[in-house]
Order: sequence, then structure tokens, then C-alpha cells
Amino acid sequence: MCAGKTLAGRALARVLGRRFSDTDLIVRKTSSLTAGRHIRSKGLAAFRRAEAAAVRELAKKRGGVAALGGGYYPSGRRAPLLRATGVTVFLYCPWPELERRLKKARAARPLLAGPWAKAAARARKLYAARLPYYRRADLTVNTSGLTPESTAARIAALLKERALA
Repeated sequence: MCAGKTLAGRALARVLGRRFSDTDLIVRKTSSLTAGRHIRSKGLAAFRRAEAAAVRELAKKRGGVAALGGGYYPSGRRAPLLRATGVTVFLYCPWPELERRLKKARAARPLLAGPWAKAAARARKLYAARLPYYRRADLTVNTSGLTPESTAARIAALLKERALA
């Protein structure tokens, strides 16, 4: 949810010399629909099913860097697959900065449709509900004020420090 997963993931893949995958882009490639259009035309449940299928395929290919949609990890039944196939990283972004990012990106996000005050309240509620799941990740990096490259460098340093890379 606008934490910088795609840009930081690409940067991390470059730093580590690994391939990069993004579940939103995989869904787009297989369905010819952006995440937003997929949700608007087929519904959120259909998008989540397509996203889950993309993650199952990614899990078969070890050694890469993957950016997952913000709603994927909070499913308790999906976390074991992620833990079994790699290291999970939570890109933490404090709510005030996240709200600014969401406001700028809202046109492409169906869940942020309608008047901003109501959309922001929905986003904050969703963020609060997801946060306990995100915090179960193996690593956490605060992205506040960081560029994607700086975020990637921090993640790479943590991976090296913990002998996970």
C-alpha cells in the first residue's frame, strides 16, 4: 500500500544480482488488466485469487526478489508459503507519510475511490488491520524519507548481517 515495494524491490534485485518479480505485474501480464482495472471489472476476490496463483508460481522459482501486493501477506493461510520459500521484508511507512503517498497515487487505486476524507479513513483502517500481519515479517525497514535505492541498501545490509542473503 504505497510503501515502495516495487521500486525498492527492483533496486534490491539489482544490488543482489537477482531477478525481480512483482505480483501486480504478473497478474497484469496474465489477465491484460492492471491491478486497479482487474479489481474494478472482476472484483477484489478475483484479483486476490490471481495474485495467489502468481505467488504460488514465484514460490517455485527460488532466489529472486518479489514484491507482493499489500493485501497478500495478511492472509494467515498464505504466510507459511512465504516463510518456506524465502525471507519476508516489511517496508514500514509511518501513517502520515503513507497517507501523502496514497493521496498522490489514488487515481490508480479503486479502494481509494470517492471523497478523500472517506478514502483516507478506509485506507487507515485497512492499514491498521494489516499491520499486525506485516510485523510478522522476518525483517522490517522503515522507508520514511528513503529512496528506493537507500531502502534496498538497508535490506541488503540486514540480509548480510543476518546471513540471509
